[in-house]
Amino acid sequence: MKGIYLRSTVARMKPPPWVVDDLNSATGRGVRIGVIDSGWDRTQLDSRVIGGAGFVDSEDELRPLESAIDDDRIGHGTACTDLILKVAPGVEICPLRVFGRRLESSVSTIAEAVRWAVHRGVRVVNMSLGTMLPEALDPLYLACEFAHRHGIVLVAAKHNAKGRSFPAVFDNVIGVHAGDFESPFDYIYRGGEDAECTAKGVKQEVLWLNGCRVRMSGSSFAAPNICGIVALFLERYPDANLNEIRNLLGRYSLRKKTKGLPDQIVG
Repeated sequence: MKGIYLRSTVARMKPPPWVVDDLNSATGRGVRIGVIDSGWDRTQLDSRVIGGAGFVDSEDELRPLESAIDDDRIGHGTACTDLILKVAPGVEICPLRVFGRRLESSVSTIAEAVRWAVHRGVRVVNMSLGTMLPEALDPLYLACEFAHRHGIVLVAAKHNAKGRSFPAVFDNVIGVHAGDFESPFDYIYRGGEDAECTAKGVKQEVLWLNGCRVRMSGSSFAAPNICGIVALFLERYPDANLNEIRNLLGRYSLRKKTKGLPDQIVG
């Protein structure tokens, strides 16, 4: 994750013709997204960001403890939420806080947040996080499969390392890798790869803590763009399952080569 502080803001980019024509100018209206991350900066007033939940024990930040505290301490979750809202301004965001004061969490904490989302009407989950620890594979997969079987579409960022990371590589999750594109609506879809989507993840201006705007790069900030696009699909096709979403991603994928960023840090 790389950041450069900015003072200016960037106007929301207009959706491309395929969103206007094929998706009837969808904005993600009626779609609730759970953002499993560091929460939302509650000094920023946005009616689209509803009350979520926290799963971080202040005494031991790697131990899950459910609460109503979803306030962001580090900015990462606020940034990911901001990116989703730029692509899909009509969605409803539910922040699920699994990071405390650093970008570290436990498998049990993340799994608890995923299960919570299932019972709160969430339709899409964004996870800009990843691990390569072998012991994380089974519990994370089971949590993702539980959500998948309840109709939730999960989107996860690929880890910065070159190896396979969880949950991005799971068959029940859409994995996303950072690339250099002009628009957050641009992406490459390659079904069957560990990170099947390569999306804009280079020098994006995002909202940070206290209303500050910074320019960020990394897979953490590519996944929210795909998450927003998935929400657009779900407004147009509300009953679409994961395979149908993957087919739609393939349909609107760019057919040109892009420069990927395999070494960007993921939260």
